[in-house]
Amino acid sequence: MKAIKEQINQPFDSSFTINEFEQPYFDSPWHFHTEYELTYINKGYGTRFVGTNSELFKEGDLVLIGSLVPHYWRCDNDFYHQENLKSHSIVIQFKPELFFNNPLPEMKNIHLLLKKSASGIQFKKSKKYKDDFFELLQKGGLEQLFLLYKLLDKLSLDKNQKTLSITQDSQLYQAKDSKIFQEVINYIFANLNNDISLETISNKVHMSTPAFCRYFKSRTKKTFTEYVNNLRVIQAAKLLIETDLSISQICFDCGYNSLSYFNRQFKKYKKMGPKEYKKLYKE
Repeated sequence: MKAIKEQINQPFDSSFTINEFEQPYFDSPWHFHTEYELTYINKGYGTRFVGTNSELFKEGDLVLIGSLVPHYWRCDNDFYHQENLKSHSIVIQFKPELFFNNPLPEMKNIHLLLKKSASGIQFKKSKKYKDDFFELLQKGGLEQLFLLYKLLDKLSLDKNQKTLSITQDSQLYQAKDSKIFQEVINYIFANLNNDISLETISNKVHMSTPAFCRYFKSRTKKTFTEYVNNLRVIQAAKLLIETDLSISQICFDCGYNSLSYFNRQFKKYKKMGPKEYKKLYKE
């Protein structure tokens, strides 16, 4: 789906921005911008959307997002109903010209990392970088800039990287469709445990069902049913690891009416059945 283009206001006396966000839940909509973005989640959990990718995030999540790549962090429903929960992130943003206007050979690893970030990169062993982000918040001037270079250089050498999105067609995203995508996502999460009607969501966004199906697949590279099943399996995997609920209970709690269909979908996305998955991650 298409996204809002966000304008980043860069300080006149700095080559990049670093901001700390502490709030009940992350409230930025589905959006993109020309700046690269490095986001560290200090508190919070939910579902992260980067390009065509969607998966769970939790405390310690660290992602580098390339220029013009659409993204959105959605906190779990708990954050919308429990006042004691808070989200906390540190976000660094910088323009491409900081590294590419006059490329230095000493930064070749950083250049390769930034080019790779056109698909979004998650750093899987990321908590070791937490202190770097808090140190960057405390510094200023040239010392802060050197710390950014140092952090990006360390990330460029990190072997535990995961590419997130399968497409780099982010230039197709435009502001006019951001509201549609946000409405679709909100509808899915509001009904993830219940029946999700293709006809209902088509009507909500004022399209015929065939038109909505074509529209959705052209933007997400998945059918609407595939997209919903992926999110339901993500939720089921979380429950398998974090709770003692039975597989059949998790199946129905995640909106499936058939245990055999749930098992097939789970194996499709996780490459193993729910029983094997639970055994692997809980032992």
